[in-house]
Amino acid sequence: MNIYAGLSLLVSYVFLLLGTYIYQKDSKEELNRVFMVFCAVLGYLAFIEFGYRQAEDFNTAYIWLKAASVWPFTIAISLHLVLIYTRKVTLLRKRIIYFLIYAPAFFFFLLDLTTDQLSGGYRREYWGWTYNIPENRLLYNINIAWSILLVVLFVSLLLLYWYKAEEPVEKQRATYVSVGVCVTAIIGIATEVALPMINIRIPELAIASLAAGIGFVVYGLWKYELFILSPTAAAEDIVVSMSNLLFLVKEDGTISLANHAALHLLGYSENELVGQPFRRVVAEHEWEKTEEYPLEREGMSNEEILFKTKDGRMIPVLLSISVIRKDKRDLGMVCVGSDLTDRKQVEEAHKKELLLKEIHHRVKNNMQIISSLLSLQSQYIRNEMYREMLKESQNRIKSMALIHEKLYQSRDLENIDSKEYIMDMVNKLVRSYGATYIAVTVEVEDVSLGVDIAVPCGLIINELASNCLKHAFPDGKGEITVVLRSVDGTIELTVADNGVGIPEDIDFRNAETFGLRLVTMLVEDQLCGTIRLARRKGTEFYITFKETK
Repeated sequence: MNIYAGLSLLVSYVFLLLGTYIYQKDSKEELNRVFMVFCAVLGYLAFIEFGYRQAEDFNTAYIWLKAASVWPFTIAISLHLVLIYTRKVTLLRKRIIYFLIYAPAFFFFLLDLTTDQLSGGYRREYWGWTYNIPENRLLYNINIAWSILLVVLFVSLLLLYWYKAEEPVEKQRATYVSVGVCVTAIIGIATEVALPMINIRIPELAIASLAAGIGFVVYGLWKYELFILSPTAAAEDIVVSMSNLLFLVKEDGTISLANHAALHLLGYSENELVGQPFRRVVAEHEWEKTEEYPLEREGMSNEEILFKTKDGRMIPVLLSISVIRKDKRDLGMVCVGSDLTDRKQVEEAHKKELLLKEIHHRVKNNMQIISSLLSLQSQYIRNEMYREMLKESQNRIKSMALIHEKLYQSRDLENIDSKEYIMDMVNKLVRSYGATYIAVTVEVEDVSLGVDIAVPCGLIINELASNCLKHAFPDGKGEITVVLRSVDGTIELTVADNGVGIPEDIDFRNAETFGLRLVTMLVEDQLCGTIRLARRKGTEFYITFKETK
């Protein structure tokens, strides 16, 4: 038996065991039921993969491969599972959501089953039969875009859920799920999409990695008992352990239950509050917000209310009020509150910081998108000169994007660590040109660069270092040195190499190349500095400009 086919058969059994194990934990739980369906589909696909990998001829392989056309449903079900796990209850109540999730999957399933628009025919490799990428890629690219969009969506939902999880146990669950899903998604996209598109073929590992990833997720969720928890069994623990304030208020306005968080925040014992009017813990001038809350109201009311502690202090609380009903009879209200004291103190201090971080993050993301678009476009350009121009523009954009990345990752949103930034940028340039045997030396004093200086300075270093990598070392060996220091309020920047040097008859200020002209404009016009070229032992550009306060 083909060893790769044997692996697929083993994986199909693993999916069957995982799905059965989770389903029997609580067959009434929606998460468990959908998970069982997901494992069943994956187990079926793994068995089909076993079939076509060990098929003896094209006709047999063709039948097996067409039977695998249900694969788009795995991505749709993955998103469905994530919506359940991250408790997007409101979304799951809308039928249109199910249509948006499953209708495209059904379309691509029919398309793959009845045509070769997605598979592009089949061929035999050393691991068995596999698919080709079609020559007409329109529908194939749409399918890939849809797949990646859904993967990015459910990965984003998981990471957001993990980020917002406050309870340690829930944080651990979310960590296992996020790691398992992200690793699986990366392996799947790499082996099923990225590598085939650049004509590198290896055995498809999406199904096998899913088995490993789901096994990892199941272990984490089993360890932290997600699948065996039910609302009834967990109700008391939730009330006791929840960090938010919780009050159950009877129809007559008296408190029937106050959780530990509420008692601790307000300074009361349970006996002092239970049976007392709810208005006792609310500031007098705030009581009107809750006093006549209409029990016939549907949904939930959110109000910012001042609560009064036992010693008379006022505490701002965001209070959510919801009516409890049974058999059309109003029993009272559930009041859940969050202490806003710390948040209000932090809000003003961090408002500017958060805003600036978001701006830098968005600018960096937008620049990366532009860089990626240029990279994609360059793949379709055959003229080497034009391709090189796109690559240079891409590197310029990356140098600016890196500044914004450093800024939003830094505690100081106005300045960046110049040494770390220059090292990262130059090393990325070296990698982009495949200059394995070119050494890079960066000597940077403790100089912090503001955005106004960092952007042109980064572009200057990018241009000069790129010039070195392209022209200075015909044999592919040499050294590039970047020195940045501050002397009496003046910043001195040196970019040098020990290569062949710039010919004497070339005036860099009037050079035909855009890069050197850009350097001159950035130094003299934007930084109001000076630039000097020395041609001894290679090339050395010496640039000076004043620091900005």
